[in-house]
Amino acid sequence: MLAIVRPGEIEPSIRLRETLHKVARLYALESAQGVEIHTAIDQRCHAIAGDLFEPACGVHLDDSRPWEGAEFWHCAASLQYQDRHADNIYRTNTQGTEHALDLARRAGARCFNYISTAYVAGTRSGSILEQPVEEGHNNNHYERSKVRAEQMVQSEPTMRTRILRPSIVIGHSKTRAALNFNGMYGFLRGLVKFRGAMERAQRSLAARLDVRVRADRHGTVNLIPVDHVARDAARLSLRDAPDGIYHLTTATPINTGSTLDTLFELAGFRRPKLVQTCDEFSSLDARFHRRVDFYTAYLVGPKQFSRAHTNAAAGTDEGGTFVLDTDTLTDFCNWYVERLEARRSVLPATR
Repeated sequence: MLAIVRPGEIEPSIRLRETLHKVARLYALESAQGVEIHTAIDQRCHAIAGDLFEPACGVHLDDSRPWEGAEFWHCAASLQYQDRHADNIYRTNTQGTEHALDLARRAGARCFNYISTAYVAGTRSGSILEQPVEEGHNNNHYERSKVRAEQMVQSEPTMRTRILRPSIVIGHSKTRAALNFNGMYGFLRGLVKFRGAMERAQRSLAARLDVRVRADRHGTVNLIPVDHVARDAARLSLRDAPDGIYHLTTATPINTGSTLDTLFELAGFRRPKLVQTCDEFSSLDARFHRRVDFYTAYLVGPKQFSRAHTNAAAGTDEGGTFVLDTDTLTDFCNWYVERLEARRSVLPATR
C-alpha cells in the first residue's frame, strides 16, 4: 500500500506507520493475511509526500505510469460546513478530488474509489437509492461539495470509478474505539460543552433544564461502525465490483428519539423535548442549537438507505446487518466521554 501524506517535519512513511500502529492497537487487530499486524504495517505500508491542494496532489511522476493497474482510493475530505469555511471546503472536497483524479490518471490507475457520504441525499427523505444526485437539496456546503465531487468522478473518462457512501461512521464494533471524533461524537461533544457552560452559570442547572431539539422522535439515525465500513469497501474491491454507487450503511438504523435520549442523559441532561419547528425555542434552546446546528440536519427527514448495489456486488448483506441498540450506543459514547473528560481534566484552569 502506498499512501499520499501531507509533508511535515516527520518523514511521511513514519507518520503513516505511527498512525496505523495506533489504529491497530485501538481496534485490537492481531494479523493481516496471516502476518502479525505490526509487522505487516512496517513491511507493506509506505508513503510519499503530497498536497491535495496542488495539481496531481503535488506528486511528480515520470512517464513510467508507476501505478499501472492499481486501485486508487481517495478518502481525504474537509468536514467543515459553515459559510465562513466555504472556500476551504470546496478547495478540499471538490478541487481536491479533481487533483486526486489527475494523479490517478497520470499514474495509470485502473480504478478510482471515492469515499463520499450517504448524506449527499441532503433534505430528501424516505427510500434513498444508490444513484446520482443533483445539487439543490443540500443542507450545507459540505454536502454540496461532495455532490460536486461525485459528479466529477462519474464523468471520469479514462478510469473505472466507484463512489462509496458511508453513513455516520462511529468507532470499532468490538473495542468501541475511534480515531476521528466527528458525527455522533461532535454532537456529544457539543452537549458536554453546553453542560459545562450551564454549570458555570448555575450549579446543577443542566440536570434541571428541559432542552428542545428539532428532530423526528420516530425517525432513525444511520450509525455504522468503522470496521463494517472498511469490510464492505474491501469486499467491493476484492470482488472487482463494477462502476457504480454503493451505500456503506446499516439496514437497521437506530431510533432517533432513543439516540437523543441516550446522548442527553450521558451528558448530564434530562431527556430532550423533540419538536417539529424552532418556533417555541427559548434563548437557551437557540444557544444549544448554535453549538450543534450541523448535526441537527440529520435528525429530521428520516432516510432509509438502499444497499441493493452493495449487497449484490459484495456477495453478502453482512455489512448491513449491524444492529445498534441503546446499551451498545451507551458503550460507544462512554468510551468517548471518558477520554473527553480525561483530556479536559488535564487542561490548565482559566479565569
